[in-house]
Amino acid sequence: MSNQNYTNRNHPGAKMREVSLPRLLLLTFRSWRSMLAAGLILAILLAGMKVMREYSNRSVSNEAHEEYLAQMAMYDASVQSYSSAIERFQTKIDAKQNYFNDSVLMQINPHQECVSSVSMVVRTPGLENADETKSNAAQTESGSIVNASNVVHAYNDFIKNGISYESFAQELGVPEQSVRELVLVIVDQFHFSSVFQIQARSADMDFSARLMDYILQQIEEKKGAFRDTLGEYELNVVSRNEETVVDTVLLQQQTDLQNTIATMQKNLQTSQTALKELIKPTEATGASMKQILKHGIKYSVVGMAGGIFLMILLHAIRILMKGRILTDDELNVAYGLRNIITLPAGASRREPRSFIDRFVEKLVSDAPDMSSAAANDVLIAKVENLSAADEIRKVLLVGTVGGTRLESFANRLSKRAKESGSPITFEASADIDKDAEAVRRLRTADACIVVEEVGETAYRDAAEVIELLLASGKPVLGTVYL
Repeated sequence: MSNQNYTNRNHPGAKMREVSLPRLLLLTFRSWRSMLAAGLILAILLAGMKVMREYSNRSVSNEAHEEYLAQMAMYDASVQSYSSAIERFQTKIDAKQNYFNDSVLMQINPHQECVSSVSMVVRTPGLENADETKSNAAQTESGSIVNASNVVHAYNDFIKNGISYESFAQELGVPEQSVRELVLVIVDQFHFSSVFQIQARSADMDFSARLMDYILQQIEEKKGAFRDTLGEYELNVVSRNEETVVDTVLLQQQTDLQNTIATMQKNLQTSQTALKELIKPTEATGASMKQILKHGIKYSVVGMAGGIFLMILLHAIRILMKGRILTDDELNVAYGLRNIITLPAGASRREPRSFIDRFVEKLVSDAPDMSSAAANDVLIAKVENLSAADEIRKVLLVGTVGGTRLESFANRLSKRAKESGSPITFEASADIDKDAEAVRRLRTADACIVVEEVGETAYRDAAEVIELLLASGKPVLGTVYL
């Protein structure tokens, strides 16, 4: 609510005028044609400007296209680089993971490794006085020990690469290389030595012992061939042991392999994430006609809504600035008058010109739902009841309704009253505060009725008319609103 303060000289205790915002907005709908026109104009302007601007920007400059090509080349290079890295990492991970899963050595518990070991010594001419222990034999650097060292290295290569372990591989259902890893030859790599040790490792002591027996058998069969190549020598077993040991070297190998797989998996995930987060460049292309039309429609809707809202605001400001009457009870409350009737549209003027006009009038007006003729009959009957005690015969319609509408309304009421046999006649007196003839008609009238129009009559003008009537001493039967 917003308040407008009008001085009521005869009723100084009357409250300030209250303006209802919903009522004010309803009254603005009477100007729906101007709202629609403003909405259409603004819709055409906004949509036209948007369509023209986007249509003119449809072409793409050569510079923008070259920049797009450069960005696309960088994008393709990045995709290729990350894809290659992902493929490399995945291949290595699969290979190492398969090795870890399939290798017999990697599946051995390093804390319970079953080892069959044999220590062997090579004797050549000139080593008769050499001790059979590894420590003493390694100290000799004569030609004979050099020959013995050559024999040791020959057997080392033979055990690692020359012996076929296919039968054991078939027994375990693994590749031969997995069995070959179970055999370890320990040779002093930094000194000439005539001593070496062979180890056969597995998770089962019986298997380790059988593998060692097989290796010794192959060595025995190879002695003759090696004598023909390396000269005379003797190969003797110094000791043989079967025991369960803790293999810290194997433990470290298994740990290193698992760490390597984990590191490569992390690198793989990093490359996959980087590839996924790559944003493919998009070429700056002009909008298609479909997009241009879509944007035009959207801007036309915005323009229509904006134009209608703007006109509602302007009409509301105009009504407030002119101080129009907003409801049919404002004057009655302020001056203690009764509302005789609020007439439907057409009772005092021509019918609304369209369905929208009729709909708006129904929203704005508080008139009863009846025909114009029925409303006029009700008005005459009420006037008869109000004037019966005072024998009123001549009623003056007073108001600020413009033009000849008030005169025409009075003539219709008089004609209708005469047809119904009523003795009451109606006369019109517009501009009573400005026209001398109107003042003279007031002198000859028996009573007055104030006739005003909601949404059109200025509240201050109507208030001055009512105060003039009250000051004249003439009975005021009430108000009629058009």
